[in-house]
Amino acid sequence: MENNELSAFEIISNVGAAKSQYMEIINKCENKDFDLLEEMFEEADNYLVQGHKKHMELVQMEASGDPLNISLLLIHAEDQLMNAELVKILAQKFMHLYKEAL
Repeated sequence: MENNELSAFEIISNVGAAKSQYMEIINKCENKDFDLLEEMFEEADNYLVQGHKKHMELVQMEASGDPLNISLLLIHAEDQLMNAELVKILAQKFMHLYKEAL
């Protein structure tokens, strides 16, 4: 397996964990269970940062003249990264709105 494929899997794994955690935060907000939300956000953010770091390594490789083999797997990794970012924003909004409604 190529290094780029391993990097893509690492991105997918980390941002998938982040996205799942953000979705759990939304579920807890819907149930008005606000315990541990800050800790959950911190854990999710750590996963997201790891995904971003690996993605940035690939971007820097290409910027330095080391061409990447673009694959459907790498495109999927970037798609998952963007989706995790969106779910994070939604989780923040849900938390704010549900807390404000109390």
